[in-house]
Amino acid sequence: MRECNVIGVGGAGLSLARRAHELVGGQFMAINTDREPLEEMPTEQSLVIGPKTCGGKGATSPARGRQAAEESLGDIRARLPDSGKVVLLAGLGGGAGTGAMPTLAKEVIQRDLNLLVAVTLPFGLEAERREAARAGLKELEATGATIITHDHAEHRAGSMSLEAALGNSAEALAQRVQRWIKGESDAQ
Repeated sequence: MRECNVIGVGGAGLSLARRAHELVGGQFMAINTDREPLEEMPTEQSLVIGPKTCGGKGATSPARGRQAAEESLGDIRARLPDSGKVVLLAGLGGGAGTGAMPTLAKEVIQRDLNLLVAVTLPFGLEAERREAARAGLKELEATGATIITHDHAEHRAGSMSLEAALGNSAEALAQRVQRWIKGESDAQ
């Protein structure tokens, strides 16, 4: 199997990528506007994007996440792999993941690498975040990337705790990523 590069983007993306990396191995990179969560990642390949835009804190909106990615485009290009499969993971609806993912996807596609984008969508109660996630998903779809989604609103059982639901999401996406890497994908 060719080398796999697992890249988590934004707060939720870091958690999703950590689980996917545990399952599939390969190279692991973490990208976020917020410096603090990156310090806890089990990788030396971490990148704070948008230091001027976000000052090492959360992006707070997709527009700021996009601006952060554009600000750090040179650093992103220098860190992206030149070969192998690439999996970009993020939770959509927030700032860094939603805003930066389309920029990252375009950069990977320009390198002519085999790309999978794996994202979660917010819970049904999070109307504003779901709206931002839908807009972010449309931007990702416009890149032509292969995308798999996990919609929290469809997969949370009635009395399931938030923590359990998030853990289930990470596990479900990691298993789908693993199938894609093996060529058994249900990605669209």
